[in-house]
Amino acid sequence: MKAAVPSWLAAALLGAGSAAGAILQTCPSRAGGVCYSIAVPTSSADAGSGNIYFQITAPTTFQWVALGTGTGMSGSNIFVMYQDGKGNLTLSPRLGQGHFMPMLDTSSTAAKLTLLDGSGVSSDGNTMTANVACANCQAWSGGGSMSLKSTSAAWIGAWKEGSSLATTSRSASINQHDDNTAFRVDLTRATVSSDSNPFTASRDSAGGSGSGSNSGGNSGGNSNGGGNGNGNGGSSSGGDSDSGNGIVTSSGPSNTVLVAHGVIMAMVMAALYPLGALLMPLVRKWWLHGAWQALSFILMWVGFGLGVVTAKERDELFNQTHTICGTVVVCLLAIQPALGVLHHVHYLKTNRRGLISYVHIWWGRALMALGVVNGGLGLQLAGAGNGPVIAYGVVAGVVFVGYAAFKVRDVVLRRREGGGAASRFTQQPTATPSPPLRPTPGSTRKAVAAVSRLATRNAVPMRTFMAPTVARRADFVQELYLKELKAYKPTPIKETDSVGQVSVFGLPKTPKSPEEADLASSLKEYESMAVEVEGQEGAAAGAPAAVIEDWLVEEEEEEAAHH
Repeated sequence: MKAAVPSWLAAALLGAGSAAGAILQTCPSRAGGVCYSIAVPTSSADAGSGNIYFQITAPTTFQWVALGTGTGMSGSNIFVMYQDGKGNLTLSPRLGQGHFMPMLDTSSTAAKLTLLDGSGVSSDGNTMTANVACANCQAWSGGGSMSLKSTSAAWIGAWKEGSSLATTSRSASINQHDDNTAFRVDLTRATVSSDSNPFTASRDSAGGSGSGSNSGGNSGGNSNGGGNGNGNGGSSSGGDSDSGNGIVTSSGPSNTVLVAHGVIMAMVMAALYPLGALLMPLVRKWWLHGAWQALSFILMWVGFGLGVVTAKERDELFNQTHTICGTVVVCLLAIQPALGVLHHVHYLKTNRRGLISYVHIWWGRALMALGVVNGGLGLQLAGAGNGPVIAYGVVAGVVFVGYAAFKVRDVVLRRREGGGAASRFTQQPTATPSPPLRPTPGSTRKAVAAVSRLATRNAVPMRTFMAPTVARRADFVQELYLKELKAYKPTPIKETDSVGQVSVFGLPKTPKSPEEADLASSLKEYESMAVEVEGQEGAAAGAPAAVIEDWLVEEEEEEAAHH
């Protein structure tokens, strides 16, 4: 067994080697063992083009690890490393697409990569290493470029833990990364004297073993060597942030910020805003509606701020449909609280909706719908898996169907009740409204009809007896009065009666006075005479007379028919 060589001694030996100069390396602290190393031959730096060398090492517990040139995923030149299932590695040159997972670059300007000696999976099966030479990484598809003399060249890295992809296909589909990093490299401090594999010298100086062979060709490929890939030489490892060795590591785009942005904005647009809109017709408390929507409004701005941060980190601010649309929606919603206050003031004054009310309502509805659609674009931009997409779609769909069903039901009920638009909103006016008109109860109508009949009965005889020479005419009220007069006769009031106000009716008796006899004679005359009903004169001979009924009596009869 070979003795282990301390890292400081390996670095010293590397600095003394003919092929090695100052290989710069960074190992992100949160990457769990992932390291990136970069070296530029002096000849390439002087010419401004030519080979540059980089190394990617990671534990085999990672499904894939990637290194890229550029400030963000969109438009970057990306090199993805994963196991081929045969103890070797597959290296795939890809072009960052922004809101899509990077796809294999097959263009004429695709990166020309070669896997060098020492690439592969270590003999203990714990580490995978890709030693790579890139012949044209100073420029790539999409117009990207990098100066080989740059003192602040932009690089990015990403990784995904999981089971091996076990494929030799360079176009294999990969899942979204677990985390990522971004860093700047001073390439003038990463120069090596020889245009050859600098990582082999590092491994040999450190006492590493393994044969390996070049096999990638110009477009990347699989390593056939079985080198252990444990030689990661360089001036210093530098950790996650070390400007002393020519590498400055930034925090990079944070998945935590991205997830927080997505969760908050999805809750606000797909749930909180619609539920807050339903509180008004459900509980009719304007202050509860306002408080709920104010909380949602604050959360919206928090989510928007997180979105701006993560969009800047990923170089996606104002150059993606999601970021542009989201900014427009949030800015337009900024005036919604003011519209709500104006609507409330108008309603308190008029007790009904006005133009400002409908602007407030439909402005909010339109922007809520647009916000939900933009949430779907955000999931696509983030490369979310099926789980988040399905969950978002289900929640948004259920809330939309529930909201629409309640609104349709509310409109139908208002039309049935005839309440109109004015009765829809919020609290009751401060002044006590006058009670609504209600149909007169049946007992009241009967009483009014009885009074009308009594008045008619009292008036008709007075007219008849005041003009005895005029032909006696009678209507149905007179006829009823005469019948009652025949059946009942008031008993004279006696002085002994209490207060003299009690009148007792009894059956007719034999007349005892001249007045009673005269009245009885008149009654007999009425019985024998042909009573001419008013309105009968104009009737045709043989035709029935028209009968004009009292409207109260007619209404009473109609009510009785309904019962």
